[in-house]
Amino acid sequence: MAPLNLVVGSGPSGVAAASALLDAGREVLMVDLGRSAVPGARPEEPEGDPPRKLALGSSHPYMSDAEAGLVQHGTKCLASGGLGGLSAVWGASVLPFPEDELAEWPFPAAELRAHYARTAAMLGISGIVDGLASRFPFHAPPAPALRPSLQAQSLLNKLTENAATLNQHGLTFGRARHAVRAELCEYDAACLGGCGKRAIWSAADAVEALKKRPGFRYQGGVRVLSIEERGGGVRLHVLPAGASRTVVDGARVFVGAGPLATARLLCGSFGAPAGGLPLLAQPYFLFPLLLDRDVPGAPEEKLHTLAQVFLELQDDAVSKRSAHFQLYGHNSLIAEKLRRTLGLAGPFGGALTRHFAPRLLAAQGYLHSDEGIPVHVEAAGRGEDCRLTLTAGSRAATKAAIRRAVAKLSRHSRELGMAPLTPLLKVGQPGEGNHVGGLFPMRSSPGSWQTDRVGRLTGHPNVHLIDSSVLPTLPAPTFTYAIMANASRIATEA
Repeated sequence: MAPLNLVVGSGPSGVAAASALLDAGREVLMVDLGRSAVPGARPEEPEGDPPRKLALGSSHPYMSDAEAGLVQHGTKCLASGGLGGLSAVWGASVLPFPEDELAEWPFPAAELRAHYARTAAMLGISGIVDGLASRFPFHAPPAPALRPSLQAQSLLNKLTENAATLNQHGLTFGRARHAVRAELCEYDAACLGGCGKRAIWSAADAVEALKKRPGFRYQGGVRVLSIEERGGGVRLHVLPAGASRTVVDGARVFVGAGPLATARLLCGSFGAPAGGLPLLAQPYFLFPLLLDRDVPGAPEEKLHTLAQVFLELQDDAVSKRSAHFQLYGHNSLIAEKLRRTLGLAGPFGGALTRHFAPRLLAAQGYLHSDEGIPVHVEAAGRGEDCRLTLTAGSRAATKAAIRRAVAKLSRHSRELGMAPLTPLLKVGQPGEGNHVGGLFPMRSSPGSWQTDRVGRLTGHPNVHLIDSSVLPTLPAPTFTYAIMANASRIATEA
């Protein structure tokens, strides 16, 4: 029998690595906490500020800070214990990282291309080849695209009309790309709360597909307590639900539990690093936009509520790295957030937002982690008693970079056909947007608590990290696609 490879976690990186290992003829056991929604349970109410997205009314993808062993000061990071990880509640937006921003990575960016193609086959990326394709190739033929909303199509027409001028000023654009089966979409505006038709890709569905492949086994309901290296292999100390502690042995382990859960597992297993760990976070911000014209029928149409348009910015006066914007059309969640932000309660507030609804968009913005708020992670305790304390540093430089990016859009509002409502700009704390990582960065010559090009932690040759915890940098675009491609590469090379 082939040596058994262990995969910890069923999120996007876990399923990408498991698939690559199976393609290489390896035996795979995936161990996972793997919680799912309780059948027939009453839908929960969203909690938090901003409210967390639920998966069809269930909060099962999330762990509490207490369960995840997190103490947070100035951060809003999440950990997941759900089957499929946070892909149960993601926005399904997909772009590769731009190759010209991966100079710090310990291998040529071109080595990811084949793994982007493998990942694209798993995700089924829907979209069209447009002005984004030169810097953000599809790597595989795109699946049919979702239908743009009336607002999005009106905006795209304006952007296309002024494309040459916008390009001269470092602005490129295109239809949003998604990991979605467009043929299943009913355009019922329910995307942000979970798709009942399962049109949006989820790693939980990928696990079900993996179960049909020879050589793969899945063991859910298992909490991994620690990792031990012994006899040229690895041993996981685990606690299965409703059973006593036991062990699982394998040749190698590929850890994809999410960056903070991975950090807690490693620090609890091998001791806490004396100087703590750095956590990289993409700056995340939100603001409403107002189109320069009404779009009749926009509030009433049947539409999807995922991102409609991607807008990319390259301007050294804003940042030495690019910025990424995801534009969303009108929906009830956006209207409610606007009312709350403006303090427009009651009938008057409702009437005012309805008046602007045909022209109202929302933008999520991301900058490169180089512009991010620094976060220090301190670990204490061993095994399941390990706790991580996250402390955010100064926000001043990050807020200044964000303001420069939004001001750039304001200066070109005429060509863009929309204007940012900058007084309503909201800057997120590190962790909002769920784009964090870099705790154990891959290096050509890794030092203590760093990893090599195949995610091996220094001093632990059979322990490979495959999630965002190994990314040396976090470029601005949405990053699940890149994480999966890198996990595929690590598993293939390992």
